Amino acid sequence: MKTLIASLLGSLLTLAAASAVAPKPEMIHPRIADYGGIVQIPGAVEPPRAGAKVVFDITSESPVDKPHKGLEAVARYLNLTAGAGVPVEGLKLTAVLHGGAAKTVLNDAAFQAATKVEQNPSLELIRRLQANGVEVLVCGQALARQGYPIDGVVKNVPIAVSALTANINRQQDGHLPVAIH
Repeated sequence: MKTLIASLLGSLLTLAAASAVAPKPEMIHPRIADYGGIVQIPGAVEPPRAGAKVVFDITSESPVDKPHKGLEAVARYLNLTAGAGVPVEGLKLTAVLHGGAAKTVLNDAAFQAATKVEQNPSLELIRRLQANGVEVLVCGQALARQGYPIDGVVKNVPIAVSALTANINRQQDGHLPVAIH
C-alpha cells in the first residue's frame, strides 16, 4: 500500500512539474489573421521555401461548428511561409476537398440543411485563403454521392469532376501532394 501511495504521489509531482515548465506558446498569424496560428521557432531547420507547389488533399470530417481543420492547416502553411519571409507570390497552392470535407464548401442554406448549423464557419477562411492565392476545389463525385446540391456550393469554389482527377492533374503539373486527414 505504501508503494502504491508513493507511486501516486510521484506521478502527481511529475505532472505538476511538467505543467509548470511548459507554458502555452503565443500563436501568431502573420498572413491569415485568426486562422492557422504558428509559433516562431528560432534556429529551426527546414523552413518553408519560395516557389512551393502543393496540393492539399483534404478528406476528413471536422466539427461543423468550427472552420474545417484541413483548411486551418493550409492557413498554417501560409502563416509559416510568411513567418519565414517567403512571399505569397510564386506559391502555387490548391486545396481539394472531398469525402467528409465536401460539405465545407456549401453555402449557409445548404450547410444548414446538411448539418442543422445555421452558418458555415469555413466560408470566411475559404475567402481568406483564396485572397492569398489558394485555389480551393471540391469533388463533384463526393457532392453527388453524399446528396449535396451542386447549386448549394458557394460560387467562388469550382467543382472538380473528382478529387482523384484534380489531385492527379495537379501532381502532373508538379504539385507535391499533402494528405490532410
